[in-house]
Amino acid sequence: MINEKKNSQIKNPLNIRQSTYDLIPKIKELAKTMSQKEVGKKLKINKKTLKKIKDAENINFRTSYLPFGVTAKKSIPYSERYTAKEKSEMYQKRRENETEEDKIDKRERDKKYYQELKKDKKRFEIKKQRDRKSAIERWRNLSEKDWEIKKQRDRGYQAKRIE
Repeated sequence: MINEKKNSQIKNPLNIRQSTYDLIPKIKELAKTMSQKEVGKKLKINKKTLKKIKDAENINFRTSYLPFGVTAKKSIPYSERYTAKEKSEMYQKRRENETEEDKIDKRERDKKYYQELKKDKKRFEIKKQRDRKSAIERWRNLSEKDWEIKKQRDRGYQAKRIE
């Protein structure tokens, strides 16, 4: 019994499923262009298991989308940080590892995002209409004296706007 345990530990030093060992070359490949979190999601590997593999195999995951050794240009706006060529190289590297499943997930995320955006626009329009109606109602209930004050104030605003 003791010998069997020793033998199994030698074959499985990380104490993980044998099928996960087959993924190590793939993890190494994906680590060049993806973060640890992204690799875990893509290969459906537990966070702890991935950390064990990372430590044992000495794998460095991508922390940013910049080439290794280059630091981000922080003071420059994002749109001007990279040349068109650098951007296209980054996106090509990402696309090489992208599966059909990833594309479908992205479409779903986009649909959800735009539906939320549409709802927010509708909510904003409804709120704007409500506010306009309540403002009109307030002005309808004014006395003659208050109406003259309002007209005078509006004239002042118009005069300032022209300047």
